[in-house]
Amino acid sequence: MDYLYQRLLACLLGLLLITRAGYGQAVPTSPSPARVDSILVAKAFPLLALFEVQPALRQALQEAKGLQQLARRQAQRSYQVMRKQPVLVPRYVDSLVWQPQEIRTAGQQLQQLYITNASFRAAVAPLLTRTGSYPLYASRPDTAALRLAWQDAAQGLNRILRVYLANAKPRYPVIDSSGFARQDAGLAQQVRQQLRPLTAKVRRRPAAFYTLPLQAALLAMRLNGRDEATRHEPLTAGLNDGPQAAVARTEWARYAYSVILVPGSGPSKPGVALDSMSAYRCRLAAERYRTGQAPFVVVSGGYVHPNKTPYCEAVEMKKYMVGTLGLPEAAVLIEPHARHTTTNLRNTVRMLYAFGFPADKSLLTVTDVSQSRGILNMEARCRRELGYVPYGNTQRISETDNACQPVPEARQPDPFDPLDP
Repeated sequence: MDYLYQRLLACLLGLLLITRAGYGQAVPTSPSPARVDSILVAKAFPLLALFEVQPALRQALQEAKGLQQLARRQAQRSYQVMRKQPVLVPRYVDSLVWQPQEIRTAGQQLQQLYITNASFRAAVAPLLTRTGSYPLYASRPDTAALRLAWQDAAQGLNRILRVYLANAKPRYPVIDSSGFARQDAGLAQQVRQQLRPLTAKVRRRPAAFYTLPLQAALLAMRLNGRDEATRHEPLTAGLNDGPQAAVARTEWARYAYSVILVPGSGPSKPGVALDSMSAYRCRLAAERYRTGQAPFVVVSGGYVHPNKTPYCEAVEMKKYMVGTLGLPEAAVLIEPHARHTTTNLRNTVRMLYAFGFPADKSLLTVTDVSQSRGILNMEARCRRELGYVPYGNTQRISETDNACQPVPEARQPDPFDPLDP
C-alpha cells in the first residue's frame, strides 16, 4: 500500500516482527490480539487509525461537544440493551450502528474541526492527498474528502457489526459469513462480558466518538477468528524479504513488464494445499519468466477456499514455483490476501506502489483461458464491488495473457470487506 499507510502501520505496531513462515507452514505465527486489531484498523480505516495513534487528535475529538453528544447517545442506547438478560445480540447491534443522520452529523462536526483547529488540519491533511490513503477523494476539497473518509469508516463498522455479530449476509456468504448462529448464547455472553464495561465508561466520561462501535467491531472479528487481513504483515518482510531487496537492483529497461501476476485458485476439498489449477497457472507464469518478460512473479491469493482453510494460496504457489519449478526465491513475491480476481489485481497494484516498482510499466496477468477472458471483461464487476477499477489500459496479449497499467486508485481501502480491505 502507499507510504502513508506503511507509516501508520509502523506507528501502530512498533517493531512488529511476524514469524517468517517456512514454505511448508500454512499459517504464520499470529501477532498479539492488540496488534491484529491495529493492523486491521490501519488497513480498513486509515482515518480512525490516524486518530488512534495521535493523542492530540483524540483529545480534540473528545473536546468536540457535538461528537461527544453523539457518542453518549449511542452508549446510552447500548447500555439499555446490555442491562437486560439475556442480551439479544441483534438488538445490541441495532443500538450500535450509526444511523444515516448520525453519520452526516459526525461528518459535519469533523469538517468544522478541520476548519477551526489548525493542528487537527495539519495532521489529517496528508491523509487526504493523492499520495495519501484515499486517492479516490483526492480531487475533492479537503473537507469533502474528510467527510467521505469518515462515511466509509462508519458504514464499514456498521457492516462488520451486522455481518459478524448479527448474521447479515456478506458479499460472498460461502467464504465470508459469521461463524455463529443468530441467537448463539455463547456469543451473547462474550459480547456482554467484554463490552458492557466499555459501554458504561463511554456513558460517564469522554472518549473518542467512534470508540464503542470500533471496539465492538474488532471484538466481532476476533470472536469469529477472522484475522485473514492481518496475516503476513508487513508484506515487505517474511517471504517477500528477498524479492523486496532485489527490486532496487533491477534494470527495468530490460523487461517488457514489471511483474507477472498469477491469480490463485482455491481447492474445493478440505486438506488440499495447492489446487491443480493454481499449479497450471504457475507453470504458465514460469514459462513467461524464463523468456525474460518480467523480472518478478507475484503469486496472489489468500486463505479463501474452503471457508477458513489453513492454507494460503500465495504461500503454496510460491512453494511450488521455487521448490518444484526452480524459480529463484528472490523472483517470487507473495500477495497473501486477495479473495477474488478483482482483488488479485488490486492488491498486486498496491504492492507495486509499496515496493517501489515503476508505475509507468505494465504488469502481465497469466492464467487459464476462462479467467483470462473474465479479466478482460471485469471492469463492471470492479465498479460494483470495489467502487472503481484498480487498473487501466487492459490489453489482450494471448488467450492466457493480459497486460494492464497500475493506477493510484488501487490504494483506496475497502472498509466493506474486513477480510481483505
